[in-house]
Amino acid sequence: MSCSKSNLVSPYLDKEMGADETIAFEAHARGCSRCAQKLEELRALHSAFSAVQSHQAPYGFSTRVLARAAELEKKKAPWYFAPLFVRFAEAAVLLVVVTLGILAGNAMTNGVPGRMAVNMTASLSLDLFEAAPPGSLGGAYLALMEAGNEK
Repeated sequence: MSCSKSNLVSPYLDKEMGADETIAFEAHARGCSRCAQKLEELRALHSAFSAVQSHQAPYGFSTRVLARAAELEKKKAPWYFAPLFVRFAEAAVLLVVVTLGILAGNAMTNGVPGRMAVNMTASLSLDLFEAAPPGSLGGAYLALMEAGNEK
């Protein structure tokens, strides 16, 4: 089981807590086996890292790293290239979708006799739909608004 105060172990070890918080956490850790275990693990890890020898970076290391970073920055594509390519790709996809839609519409109406094609086209029109169904709250609101705007 996890303790809700186990996230305070690291701030406690790093001395980031106030005096009252430190005293309260120490009292809690004495009674909570989970926090006491985590506290001991982090103390062991801290002592392991502090026992490691530090090494000096070779002479000129930071200069070489910064020069390499500047070189890689110069090799990047111009700022306008990537967005331009993305916009071109989006336009191409949009053009393909519109073309496929037109071709599909033509394929649907080409095999249908004239009178049926007119009926099919009329059935796909949005004029069949009302702004709000009669008897609905929206229909009542539109009726009230239209009544005041009549001439």
